[in-house]
Order: sequence, then structure tokens, then C-alpha cells
Amino acid sequence: MLHRLAIWLVISTFAMALMVRVPVARACSVCESGDPLVHASDSAAHANRLRLALDFQYLTATAASDDMPGATESINQFTLQPVIVYSPSPQLNLILQAPVMRKHWTLTGGGTDERQTPIGLGDLDLGTRWFFWQRKNWSAGSRQVLGLTTGVYLPTGPNDAKSDGMRIDDHAQLGRGSFEPYLGATYAYHRDPWNTFASATATAHTTNSYDYHYGTGLQWAMREDYRPRSWIAFELGADGRYAMQDKIGREIQENTGGLVLAVAPGVAVNVVSNLWLRAHAEIPVYERLYGAQSLGVTMSTSVEMLIQ
Repeated sequence: MLHRLAIWLVISTFAMALMVRVPVARACSVCESGDPLVHASDSAAHANRLRLALDFQYLTATAASDDMPGATESINQFTLQPVIVYSPSPQLNLILQAPVMRKHWTLTGGGTDERQTPIGLGDLDLGTRWFFWQRKNWSAGSRQVLGLTTGVYLPTGPNDAKSDGMRIDDHAQLGRGSFEPYLGATYAYHRDPWNTFASATATAHTTNSYDYHYGTGLQWAMREDYRPRSWIAFELGADGRYAMQDKIGREIQENTGGLVLAVAPGVAVNVVSNLWLRAHAEIPVYERLYGAQSLGVTMSTSVEMLIQ
């Protein structure tokens, strides 16, 4: 166990070094890529099992202001997110994700210099993943599964943070103030030491009480895992997201939406028993975004435990 802890300490140190070197990026409407229910994607459900995880994520984003010409909005976002995955049957996962967020927002240039740092609960994510098809090949030692993903983000996060008496940008709020249903599919192929995962998810949004409407988004992820030993796995993925532009009423927000493609390397270490530690990054390699915006590297680490 000590050599596994040593490996994880090296990985964590490297991940934290990357975090403090991440350049400031743009465009929060395309920040979320990959699989929204990643903790339920790795395998089919097992009856009466509970999976617990604690995720930490850091990202940065900036964009030209739609309301103030010449000004730029920047966000540094930290998220600590408990995740609960319960499997009442061998085909079904029920998922609850409860993000606690810290967003440091600044608006600079164009004769202004404002900043605000909302901290608190974000929007709860209630999701399900139903594995409706499974096939095992005992002679080849392989297993395939297909799953259907459904869920909704609830408007539990506050959406009224202000600076100097004025409400700050919607993307800087802890919550979006709207319901966000999503629907998608996932596929997994297991044959150690190689394992393959793929998913695609579409997310819609209702209009919040400030007449702001986030653009419909499509997220996708493909990942290949190499597991040379039972206690360690190396991951390489390709994540992406396309989002339509946001609107206030019928007015399009020019500096929102677009396409981002990212490579996603990662590693997972089984420290002891059913306890896994993971480190993961999303590194943008192609951006075709609307207006003046771009993204930086997103860094994630997590602790996961499977309870029999």
C-alpha cells in the first residue's frame, strides 16, 4: 500500500503544479464537457451497491462583456462535489451530485474594475443511468454494456449575486436559476488490460427569472483505459462540447457558445480495498467559439469508494 500512496503523492503534486500554472481562459458557456455522470459510466450497476465520491475541480474562464464594450469578464472556479451513486438493481444507477462552489469573478477594462466571489451550494444534479443491454463473452473475457442517461439540474444555487448593487453576469452566479434536463447514452467495453468508454449527452435549459436562457448543449466523451495491474489504470480520452449561444429575451449574447474539443489524460490508483484516487485533466486542443472567448485547462481530482 505504501508504494501506491507514494505514486499518488507524485500524481497529486504534479496535478497541483498544473493547477497553479493554468492560464486564464474564456467562455463559461462551454466549460462543461465530457460525461455528466462519469461515476456511473465505468460499469454496469450491481444490486444494492453504493458508490461514494468526492470530486475537486478547478477551471478558469474569461470572455468579452456583452453589456460593457471594451470590458472583459474572468472567472476562477473551484468546485468540491460529493457524489452518491446507488444501484437498487443490476441494471440501474441513481446519482446525486451536490456541488459546493467558489467563483472569483472580475470585470476589468473599459473604465471599470469590479470583482465578486460568491461561495456556496450550486445546482444539484439528479440523474439515472439504465443499462438496458449487456453481453458477456466468457471465452474472450470481455463484457459490453449500453446505457441510457437521464437527469436534471435543479435551480438550488443562488442566482442573485451583486457587485456595487448590480447583479453580476449569469455565468458568475453559483446557480443558473433554471431547470436543465439532459438525455444521453453510454457504451462500455471491458477486456482487461484495455477498456473503452463512450458517451453523448444533450442538455436543454429553461429561462430563469432574469430572462436569461442558456443555449442548448451537446457533450460527448470517449476514453480508453489501460490497466497493467489491478491497482492502477492510465486513461486517455477525447472530450467535447458544442453549445448554442445564450439569449436574454430574444437578444443573442455574442460572446457565448461554440465548440471545444479537448484531450483528457488521467490516472487512477487503488490505494486500498475499494478506495480509488483519480487525477484527470481536460486540455483544449481546438476551439471554434462565438465572439471573444476561449478556455484553459480544467483539472480534476477525486476520491471514490465502493461500498458492498
